[in-house]
This record gives sequence, structure tokens and C-alpha cells, in this order.
Amino acid sequence: MNFARAFVPDPVWAAGRVAPLPARWQGRLLDAWGKTHKADRTGANIALRETTEKLLAVRIPLDATDAQICDAAQALAERCASAAERIHEPGALRRHMESIVRGQGLEPPDPCGVLLGPALARMTCHQWWRRKLRVHHGRSVEAAAIRLGYVRKGREIYCSNEALQSRLQQNARNLASLENTTATNELGQEYTLAELAAKGPANKAIRRAELMTRIAGFERIARDMGHEGLFMTITCPSRMHRMRTVGPKHARVVVDNPRWDTVTTPRIAQAYLSKVWARIRAKLARIKIGLYGFRIAEPQHDGTPHWHFVVFHDAAHTQQVRGAVLEHALKDSPNEPGAHTHRVDFKAIDWSKGGAAGYIAKYVAKNIDGYRLENDLHGNPSMETSARVEAWASRWGIRQFQQVGGPPVGPWRELRRVEALPAGAPAHLVQAHEAVNKVAKFGGDANAATAGRVAWDNYVRAQGGVFCGREYRIKVTKVTDEGRLTSYGEQAGPRPVGIETTSVETWVPAEILAMHPMDRHGFEPLRRTVHWFVESTRHQWVISGRARSTGGVSIAAAKPSPWTRVNNCTEGVSNGTRNNGEPAGAVLAGIRKSGAAGENPGERLHGAAVAAAGADAGCAGTGETGAGTVGHGADGGKRCHQGSVWLDGEDLQRWHERYSVGVWAPRGEALRRWVCGPWMPRRR
Repeated sequence: MNFARAFVPDPVWAAGRVAPLPARWQGRLLDAWGKTHKADRTGANIALRETTEKLLAVRIPLDATDAQICDAAQALAERCASAAERIHEPGALRRHMESIVRGQGLEPPDPCGVLLGPALARMTCHQWWRRKLRVHHGRSVEAAAIRLGYVRKGREIYCSNEALQSRLQQNARNLASLENTTATNELGQEYTLAELAAKGPANKAIRRAELMTRIAGFERIARDMGHEGLFMTITCPSRMHRMRTVGPKHARVVVDNPRWDTVTTPRIAQAYLSKVWARIRAKLARIKIGLYGFRIAEPQHDGTPHWHFVVFHDAAHTQQVRGAVLEHALKDSPNEPGAHTHRVDFKAIDWSKGGAAGYIAKYVAKNIDGYRLENDLHGNPSMETSARVEAWASRWGIRQFQQVGGPPVGPWRELRRVEALPAGAPAHLVQAHEAVNKVAKFGGDANAATAGRVAWDNYVRAQGGVFCGREYRIKVTKVTDEGRLTSYGEQAGPRPVGIETTSVETWVPAEILAMHPMDRHGFEPLRRTVHWFVESTRHQWVISGRARSTGGVSIAAAKPSPWTRVNNCTEGVSNGTRNNGEPAGAVLAGIRKSGAAGENPGERLHGAAVAAAGADAGCAGTGETGAGTVGHGADGGKRCHQGSVWLDGEDLQRWHERYSVGVWAPRGEALRRWVCGPWMPRRR
């Protein structure tokens, strides 16, 4: 071997290592490599190799666009579907598809929680792959940006520019889709989905107002009960922070954190904080101390989350609450410099200087829409800050707001759908219904300025108080529609239909109504338990596409008969109907067979082209079972290739949206045969 020719100079080798990465990352990696290469050649090369290996572990290029991710999802779904043509044993097919999923760095459907048929349907669905790849790719890109030091104050605060742009583009796509889709109810009312979304918590203004209403309601309860308010912050250990801030207060600079463990991401840090809070709650529950209020998760400048709390508790338990928080929040790395000073911060709420809502209002606004904020703590404009925080939470799947204690908000929202209660409804149900509607008044408050506001505190009292736990009185009623399946062939989950509650009332049986009240034995009315159910107002919506300016119809409105292929790997199935007479569209083993099986004339077995003898203006059909002509051949939007029809553009997308379920149909006790599809039409 010619070792002289095999030798590659370090600069050439380094340039080759970073070549597959995004352009702006290449320069940063080479600069860092060059700074240490002169003093420590081996260490610099090892560090560059390890860094690039982590960055290149993602199978999709880090600078891939969303369109490229969608194309990759399409290809992977087709790859899994094509495996069904070669592997006919169900278990072996699932294992093969799972290996394809793991090869992309993803987790396949849980074998313990997802049945065989739905699992195969997921792994052959391009939409399932698209969701998985978007999350995996986005978090990999963001983790790489954090590792390279881009996410920090003074550069790209809270999240990378890639994450921000991706979120803005996603919001734009979602808005365009909502605006171009209409919904019509049984009353003939027609709205765009964007108009309907603006009437619920998806509207940022409504979401912020609801949060502030609930916080203010807890505050009124705390004042009435003589409880104390506490504002506290819990921060992660130093090893979870990529950057650190050093220097005097007037001239602080951001530098690399030498204690960073190189593996912690914001999602891992969020899981750590969740575990810490779970231990704090368990400790307080053991000593019979209750808390109620809210917590808010928000990022520090380098993307590491920290939690803010505004909670209320009995004034006699102040030291126990603080002690439990300190015990568990400082259990990890308690002796690191500044742990006791910066990791936990307490601030008692002074009722004479303002309410608890004032302490947390700016954090709520910062994490939603920047309402009434000019700049954040780092001097950035509030609108940019809220956009970056929202992108950060979306990228890492972090829940920003969570209620602590008290009854859930689900019945509150469901009660707002109830127009009127039946006669004789229990007092607590009437109180809750009045509290959630805009006619609520606060304890005889005749002030017109406050008479129109909803009252979370009255709702909480009607539910049993802030310490009711899971024993709250009014619950959401849900029903499960038997036979209603998801797109993957599983039983659909329960849907809300109203609210329910239980009350105890006195009762006089009809047969003793004539008894004299002065009977010498006396008379005491009986008591019985009554279960109340009140149906909420819900409309039946029909979703359709809005007509475009060109006169066309959007994808949601168009429902053409798609071209299909049926992959039948055993005998006994032809034209979508079993030999025993079972019709297409039947439910087998809880999995829905495609209703399209057999609906097109001339369907062939084993993936042959769909052909109809004598069809007009079609390409010659050369399927396995005989010749024919392919319908819709005159449509210029479809291409003909060796007698087969391939779908393009919107036709292909419509086809995928309608057909994505593979079906396993057991016969007797053994899985003798299976019906796939219809699968994605592809070239052979």
C-alpha cells in the first residue's frame, strides 16, 4: 500500500468531515477546530470527529426543507408497503417494518399497546412517517444548534433561527389550510375553520384571558381563606446548561459552560423538572399539605427550561412547603457553586402591594403573545420573544402552562356549551353553570364593571373547593361509539357529550303521601341519590373545501374514485370480496377493510393495473389477468406507463388521505391470508 498517497492533510480531512453539514455550521466547526489544532492536534481531530458523528447521525440532511421531509416520508411508507409483497408472515413483516423505522432513528409503534393490523397501517402511512420525521429532524437540528453554541443571548435567543422559521412556516401553512376549508352545520351555518378556531383556546387572546381568569379566581379564594401566596422559581443544575453568563452585572458576557454534560437537551431538562416536582408533591401529600395555583415553563436564554410557580397554601405551612422544595430541587448537584443562591428562588406575595396575578401576568404574556410587554429581560421585543418561546415549546414538545391543584378545566369548558339546566338541578350544578357563563356575579357584587365577568372561584367552590382532588363533583360525560374506527382501524376514543353530577335529595314515596304529619310514629322524608346528566350543545359539521378563484375545488372537497391496487398474497380473494360472500368494507378482527375494495371494475390481483374492458380513451391494460383499457386515460394529469396509471399531484395526495389502512384478516385460528390496502400505486 502506498502510505504517502493514503495520507490526507488535516485541513482537507476537516473540510471533508463538515462538508455534509449546513453551510453556516461548517465555518463554526472549522473555526473551533482551527483554534485548538495548533496546540492539540489529536484532541482537535477527535473532537471534530465526535461532533460530526453526532450531527450526521440523522439520516435526513440537517438542512433539508419540509418538502424534502415529506418526500422522505412518502418513500419510507412505500418501502414498508412494498415489503408486504415479499414477506407474507405477519410477525416477520412487522419486525421488518420496525427495523426500517429504527433505521431512521425513530421508535416503531409500541408492540404492547398497538395491535398488529394498526401497527402495519401506521408504518405504511406517509402521514405517520411525516409526523415522526418532522419531530425527529426538528429536534436533531435544534440539538445541533445548541451543541454548536448558536442558541444563546446575543445570537439566537431561546431557539435557533431554523426552529423559528420552521414554526412560522408551519403556522402559515396551518392558517392557509384553515382559511381554505369550510364547515357547515345542520343549521346551515357556514364558517371557515379559521373562524371556528378563533372562538376557542386556540386563539391566543382567549387562551391568555382564560389563564388570567383562573389565576385571579385562585387568588380570590386564597384571600377569602386567609392563605398565603408564594412565587417561586426552580432551575436546572449547571450540567444541563450549554452556556453560562459571567462578569459584573453591567458587563456580563456569555461563554461556554465547562460543566455542560454534552447530552442534555431542553426536553431532557423538562423531564428532570417534572420528576423534581412530582417528588415535591408526593412529599407534601404525605404531610397533608395542599397547594393550588399555576406553574409556567419557559426557556432561559440558551433554551434550558426553568419553572415559575404562583401557588397558595395555608399560612401555617410556609416552612414545610419551602423545605420540601429545597430538599428535592437541590438533590442533584447540591454542592456546585451558586446552587443555593440560584437554583431555587422564593418570593412571598404581599397582598397589600397587589395581587398574585400581577406577579405572573408578564410570564403568561411572554409565553403566549407578548400582550402589553415592550421588551423581555434581555431587551428583546416582546413579539419576537413570544414567537421564539412558542417555537421553542413546539420544537421540544414542552407544556408551558399547568394548573396545580383545584378542579380540572374540562368541565368548565363543557359547561359553557350548556345553554340551560333542567328544572330542579342541584344547587352546586346551578352555581357552576352560572360561574362559567357571562352572567356570573360575585357574591352580590352589583358593580356593572364586574358583573359580566366569569368567576373561576365560584366554579371551584361548586366543584368542592381547591382541595377536592379527584373527587370533584361535576365531570365531563363521554361516550364511545361502537364500530367507529380511526384511520388505522382502531376503536375510536370516547367523545364528550355533556356533563354529569350526583346529588342527594329528600324523597317522599307516593304511597305515604297521605300519612298524617302528626302521626305518633313521626315522619322523616327518605334520602336518595340522583345522577344528573345534561347534554351540551354540539353541532354536526360537514367539512368541505372552499372554491378557489380559478373555479377549482380544494383537496378536501374533491372526492374522485381513486385508482387502487390490491395486494393479495394468498388464494381466496378476488375483486375485494371473500369467497364466503363477505362484502367489501366489513370489519375483520376489529380492523376496517377498505371500503373501496371491489368498487372499480376489472380490479386485478397481485397489484395488476386497474382496468375496465371497453373504457374510453384509456391506455392499453396489460394486467396479469388479461388485457383491458384503463379508465380516465384522457385525463392529462395522469401518466400511462406500460398499461398502468400513476397518480400525480392532488390526485395522489387525495388517494393517500383516503386509503392508508392495511388489513389483517384472520381466518379461523390461523392468519392464513391478509388483504392489504389499497396500497400506494408505484412503478414496478
